[in-house]
Amino acid sequence: MNLEKKTAVSALNFTKKFGDLIAVDDISFSIKQGEIVGLLGPNGAGKTTTIRMITGVFPLNKNAKLKIFDKDIDPSNRSYKINFGIVPEISNAYRDYTVWQNIRFNAKIYGMNKKELQIRGIKLLKTFQLEDKSNKKTKSLSKGLKQRLNFCMALIHNPSILIFDEPTSGLDPISVNILRNQIEAFKKEGKSIFLTTHDLSEAQRLCDRILIMNKGKIIADEHPDVIREKFKPHLKILVKFQSKLSQSQLDNFNRVLTFEKQIDDFFIFSSKDPLNDISRLHNFVKEENLQIGKLKFKEPTLEEAFIHIINEDEFK
Repeated sequence: MNLEKKTAVSALNFTKKFGDLIAVDDISFSIKQGEIVGLLGPNGAGKTTTIRMITGVFPLNKNAKLKIFDKDIDPSNRSYKINFGIVPEISNAYRDYTVWQNIRFNAKIYGMNKKELQIRGIKLLKTFQLEDKSNKKTKSLSKGLKQRLNFCMALIHNPSILIFDEPTSGLDPISVNILRNQIEAFKKEGKSIFLTTHDLSEAQRLCDRILIMNKGKIIADEHPDVIREKFKPHLKILVKFQSKLSQSQLDNFNRVLTFEKQIDDFFIFSSKDPLNDISRLHNFVKEENLQIGKLKFKEPTLEEAFIHIINEDEFK
């Protein structure tokens, strides 16, 4: 039996202005329990401001409402923040503290006792492969190790909602792999995850839904595959002939299907109507007495769809 998942976060009518600049323009969205939602957009789209409104860094506007697990939140009562585990884009770990001291400091903020700290802290150090770094000062760590520490600090109180701002940006491949695998594991545990990223392949792999922001507004809210399909640019078709085309054949081919470029003997063209274009290609091959060596189809990537959506929005 499929049970309806709870809504972990509900943001209604969020607006934020800085002088004449509207950074967030009356947006509403939700995050279900056990769901990973990605927030994408160009620089200045309003992503970080949105996160800061959810987490209480910026006050909510009068018309805005924030609900956590279907309960209305009074932004002046900061106790709701215990639901969150937040990994900011810029580390908030103390440079002169050791790894363990930073974890212990956060545990105290959330009122954890020594036994809870010991059990949870050791588990996190093992999970993020920091056991041998527990007595190292933070300033001596690489960027990847610092980010793993940030995850430990954010997770020490076992929050139900995780908010990650560019969690893997600029990290080494080992750290990226560890963090991505853990984000997927958190979802299996039923945690709700809200993340911003400029890495579209990361969003494609991790996210159940993607919100695309531009100029303070949400302009798309779909599963990554739906976004690729719904907003995709044209399908790319790559064809390679068994023999080299003569100049007349090349001219005829270009009249039948205008190709964009040629790479490694593959002719590449975009198609609005693949079935019709394949039929035209078949007729061309038959008329010119040619044979196809290889035929490939390249689905648009999420990155291509993202650029397509942003560009369309810019010209509205």
